[in-house]
Amino acid sequence: MRCRLRRGSRHSRAVPIIVAALTAAVLGAVTPVTAAGGAKSAGDLYTMQLQALTGGPAGTQVTVRIRAPSGLALPQSLTSLRLKIHGAAGHVARTLTWAAVPAPAGVADGLAVGNLPRHRRLEADAVVTTGTPAQAYALHAAAKTLLRPDLVVEEIVPEQTLAGQPTAVGAVIGEQNGDVGATATVSLSTLPGATEPVSVPPGGRVLVRFKPLTFESAVPVDARVGIDGVVPSETNAANNELAGTVDVTRNEVSLPRRVLFPSLVGYGAQFGMHLYAPITPWPTVVRNGDVEEKVKLLEPQLVRIFYNDNWDGNANGKFPDWQQNYESFVKVVQLAQDAGATIDVSFQNLGNAMLDPQAAMAKFADVVEELVRADRITNLRWVEVGNEPNAPTGGVTLAQYSKIARALHDELVARGLHDRVKLMGPGLLESGGARHHYVWTKWMAVNMQGVFDAYAEHIYWWYDEPGRLEYRLRDIAALMHQTFAPADRRPLYIMEFGVRGYGAAPGMPPVPNLYYLGNPPTEIWRTNIAAFQQLWFEIEAAQLGVAGTAKWDAFWSMYDKSSVTNQLYWMVGPPTEGSPLTPTYNAMSLLFHVTAPGWNVIGVDPWNADDWSVPEYGGTGLSTSSDQPEQELVAYGGPDGELSVVGLDTNGRDLNTSSTAPPSHYSIGGLPPDTNFRLVIWNAAGDGTNSIAATVRTTAAGVARFDVPLQAGFALTNVPIA
Repeated sequence: MRCRLRRGSRHSRAVPIIVAALTAAVLGAVTPVTAAGGAKSAGDLYTMQLQALTGGPAGTQVTVRIRAPSGLALPQSLTSLRLKIHGAAGHVARTLTWAAVPAPAGVADGLAVGNLPRHRRLEADAVVTTGTPAQAYALHAAAKTLLRPDLVVEEIVPEQTLAGQPTAVGAVIGEQNGDVGATATVSLSTLPGATEPVSVPPGGRVLVRFKPLTFESAVPVDARVGIDGVVPSETNAANNELAGTVDVTRNEVSLPRRVLFPSLVGYGAQFGMHLYAPITPWPTVVRNGDVEEKVKLLEPQLVRIFYNDNWDGNANGKFPDWQQNYESFVKVVQLAQDAGATIDVSFQNLGNAMLDPQAAMAKFADVVEELVRADRITNLRWVEVGNEPNAPTGGVTLAQYSKIARALHDELVARGLHDRVKLMGPGLLESGGARHHYVWTKWMAVNMQGVFDAYAEHIYWWYDEPGRLEYRLRDIAALMHQTFAPADRRPLYIMEFGVRGYGAAPGMPPVPNLYYLGNPPTEIWRTNIAAFQQLWFEIEAAQLGVAGTAKWDAFWSMYDKSSVTNQLYWMVGPPTEGSPLTPTYNAMSLLFHVTAPGWNVIGVDPWNADDWSVPEYGGTGLSTSSDQPEQELVAYGGPDGELSVVGLDTNGRDLNTSSTAPPSHYSIGGLPPDTNFRLVIWNAAGDGTNSIAATVRTTAAGVARFDVPLQAGFALTNVPIA
């Protein structure tokens, strides 16, 4: 507060005395003093502030600052100054006096008073003389000695950033002593000549950022931050510089986490429902072999199984051995349950259902109810109606399909099953080069509200046109996440996918879609190239927010008589060869074992337009994808801190053998700092198998760096794995 004083009468012989009050905590408090001789005072005139800073090589220095209202000239000197220094017990220990103290602009600075301890009380009495004729004014102020500031560079931020993206590098500047704030300039070595001002409050921390930089190479960059020109001077100038590293990486698990799908349903495969039926010609001596054990070791998370109302229910009266087929169907469902998978049962054939939707769906609902209640299949969560009903050979209209699906929905509701068994939209094809699946899905969204809880699609591509897998996934994602209004969107599943070969190869019998035309040619299911591209498919599906996928198919078996020539995409091969594990089995096993249903699917940056945009419809081969070959990664996070990053480099998309090129170097940020991860690699040696390559420890900045052969895929995970 400020005291209001009046000048004395011009007949008074007393010298007017002006007294100030100081309330600023840092600069001390002022006690009002009565004007000398009892003279009355008038007008707002001068106030005085007192500051005493101690610590550092200069000892304790006092600053006296005179304040005046606007328009009133400041004195340029103090006529006299008396300083009382109190002792520890509070008494006046000594007194210092000065005469004619220079005070340019009202400030007398740098008055040395020895080396006083912190928080020692000082009192100052000063006289200033101004005006014509000269008037003398007495001022009083008090303060405690305060510790000079100490600015320090606490950290350089960010510790990690992405190559090729503008980054505002900065530093956290802290004041450590807690009594007095300070101003300074801050410089950064990676921006020569650039400085930024900073003002740090007592005990405070301030983030200073410089203009954005772009680091083109994914390598650690040395950075040094310095503090200069600190006002008031510091107790310690030796800590005004910090050397650190900005770890520039190619990829980063997004921070904050960019959740692509909040609760992964899982990855798995199609199980042939006739594994145990007479149609599957197992050699008698190895009936089923060790397929069950291999399927369980795979640990599929999502399994799709056909139910055919002719083969498994004799709906057309032409299958006298249907009961054996049905028993096999139930056993396969139980196998999926024992493997721990979420189960989707797909009503395969719509021929009979088109004739009498209500009767057909009532019988299918009987099957579902028996599985749930009699067979205790607790993992049955989904049913589908129709396999690829929009195919050119599907023979069903949208109106007919709607009647069939609604009939099943109503049956599930009537039996009290709909709360636990949901209806998934049919597995649609792109269909004959036309965007027919858009027509179907849009129609169902408008005309079948409340029927479906998810949508499904099927995707296949030729091994030498892998751009198709990217195009199809992006096209479906665009339909679901951009074309549809939020209220019409549903989780998206890919319930069939696989790599096709060609029907003819030198020296081989013609079989549709079977052959990889390498040197020598071989069946596509035996190849590393198929496994690589299908792992790539899984990664890209996750990047685009797909809830779950099922590869076609898990093991050798027969579905119906047509499967003699078209079911050749196995992960476990035929019994005539001992049911071998294929490269795809191993690649899928890697993915299945480092993820779990319920985990978040997390984006890995950078994520640019060419990673998700859909090019012009109708192209073929690589032209169907706008993305260039690059490292593709996605992350998965569990509820208890589990974290896995799965990836590969699509420059290896055409390799079926080991690469002679240098390995692909990965640098991934956004990981927990100072944490051990296991690096598990599929196909490290070009043999299609899995191996634990190394323990990778992240840096203090949360960065992992490692190499992976170009033909391989990897998982970097903190979950236990053998």
